[in-house]
Amino acid sequence: MNIESPLHHAFVLHSRNYRDTSVILDLLTREAGRYSVVVRGARSAKSRVRGRLQPFTPVLLGALGRSELKTLTSIDFPERSYGLEGDQLLLGLYVNELLYRLLGRFEPLEALFEEYCHLLDELESSDEGIEQVRIFELRLLEELGYGINFEFDAGSGSRVENESYYHYVVHEGFFRCLDQDEAFFQGEELLSIANRELAAVDRNRLRNLTRQSLGALLGDKPLKSRTLFRGVTR
Repeated sequence: MNIESPLHHAFVLHSRNYRDTSVILDLLTREAGRYSVVVRGARSAKSRVRGRLQPFTPVLLGALGRSELKTLTSIDFPERSYGLEGDQLLLGLYVNELLYRLLGRFEPLEALFEEYCHLLDELESSDEGIEQVRIFELRLLEELGYGINFEFDAGSGSRVENESYYHYVVHEGFFRCLDQDEAFFQGEELLSIANRELAAVDRNRLRNLTRQSLGALLGDKPLKSRTLFRGVTR
């Protein structure tokens, strides 16, 4: 795709060194989705961007090029920045890796971009952030075309009932079951998830649900951030 962009609103997902003094930025942009740019001379002593191109950094940039890897032509830094630390930093890195692994290049997803902005706001202001990450995972699945229907039985098509129990089949949905098991969701929980009200939902079941669904898309290659993230997801 040939881009000679008007300015794109973007967040840095990841940066890595390139050649002697340059870096490659993996970006999530509002206008063009995910793509990567070379920032030439970014690591040189006189560069005005040296040390500023870290994950979660919001930027306004221009880029051009005919290949998938674009060349940065301009960059500005808005006053707003995100100072994630501790567990919130680990959660953010996990989400960034999900986006890098699962989003195609140059597929504008403006609603997901706004959801990402909201997630960073929540992570920065929250002591935990787990619920916000789970909501983002569900939103990401929807954008990828694998959204989960929490309101209807995938077998019968009938509405989920509060007192009934349901088991989940990846990319198919929830099926009512006669037996009760700790791995099954009660209908009341499913309807709460549908409304994005997670306070009363079992954390372990919900974590396993999103992990199964995302894992089917990620394949066999494990997420590097998950080893760091694991201790936060209790």
